[in-house]
Amino acid sequence: MARFFVDANTVISALLYVGNEARLLEYARLGLCELVTNEHVREEVRRFLERQPTLSSARRGQAMSRLARRFQESGCDFLVTGDRALRQAVPRAITTRQGLRRIEAELRAGGPATDAG
Repeated sequence: MARFFVDANTVISALLYVGNEARLLEYARLGLCELVTNEHVREEVRRFLERQPTLSSARRGQAMSRLARRFQESGCDFLVTGDRALRQAVPRAITTRQGLRRIEAELRAGGPATDAG
């Protein structure tokens, strides 16, 4: 099973919007991949959510609870990020779409995919 470290922009998109990032979070919920982050990322997400005037405190709390349940600190195979400069600077950094393709390839093949594309 693929293990992805996800940065704050990926997490925020997953929690607030419908799209590839939300799909990645759903794959993790279904046990098709493991998403990993750390306390620094969780704090960055929390601060971002607090600055959103359109989010109720209940919705912010729900988002952070989902984040805490889904992610744990550990090793990972890839960094998933929407930050292009970070992807260029970090070996094995990929887009959310590339992460989804890896998971879907594993499902089709019945085993883990090993390349970064």
